[in-house]
Amino acid sequence: MSQREQVEFKALDGVTLRGHFYPASSPGKSSAVIMTPGFNTTRDVFLPNIAHSFQTSGISCLVYDPRTIGSSDGQPRNNINPSLQVSDYHDALTFLKSDPRINPQKIIYWGFSFAGAIALCAAALDKRAKAVIAVNPLTVWDLPANKQAKVLAKAMQDRESQVAGNEAFRLPMLTETGENPAGFGAGGVGEEEVKLVREAKEKIVGFEDTTTLQTYYHIVSWSPFEVVQLMGKTAVLLISAAEDRISPVERQKKAYLEALQGEDGGRHGARDIFVVEGKGHMDILDGESLAAAMEKQVEFIQKVI
Repeated sequence: MSQREQVEFKALDGVTLRGHFYPASSPGKSSAVIMTPGFNTTRDVFLPNIAHSFQTSGISCLVYDPRTIGSSDGQPRNNINPSLQVSDYHDALTFLKSDPRINPQKIIYWGFSFAGAIALCAAALDKRAKAVIAVNPLTVWDLPANKQAKVLAKAMQDRESQVAGNEAFRLPMLTETGENPAGFGAGGVGEEEVKLVREAKEKIVGFEDTTTLQTYYHIVSWSPFEVVQLMGKTAVLLISAAEDRISPVERQKKAYLEALQGEDGGRHGARDIFVVEGKGHMDILDGESLAAAMEKQVEFIQKVI
């Protein structure tokens, strides 16, 4: 079993975030990866296996629940705000760099799916991070035209209701037919995703399969593709599944690699992509594909630091 420590730290606005620290297996000051899970999920969904792989390769890991989710504080519960999740990465780095076991010049941001885009934006804004690894980062950050206006109108009604003292209105992540009620991720969610949400609800302590309606207001008002243009010299690695229906490989490349090449005379940092064949959005780091994907990530980290 991995050696890990329970940790907590304060975000700038005072919210306490909680998680686990996996110290590197090798002595001396190590490089470190800061990790958060996908949309509305806790750190226990599959990050422990990945953190353990980094740990045994001599790389420390800080894995924490995003604000309002799992063991971390924040109200209303499961109110997903990507902009605040970005800034929380910065506060996680501030916390981690104070640990004497960590080399503060060798800290990397890491995120999966929803958090993949969060990590990319966090790295673009924070040059203290040496690099960023994004696994199947989301490429669609708006809602279908036939739903967006209705969702935003309902969000305004919900705001008025909350000001009047009522609880935040909530929506299920997925319906029984695999649809997100707000239309988020439309077209890519299938039986695999529905099954994983059901299993997580049954097996993962603290997993909640609903979010606030305001979550989708926060998502629509966010502009990740503009933020990532600030990446500059920070190194970027995408780990992408060949069979991803939610964030197809070509969209990932266009949004997060080709768009970052720029015309800066070669002043941008390393840009790389590793495509995992035969895997989809949710199972990219499951089973036999994990070893090859981890080998690539460790190789990338060793190269850029």
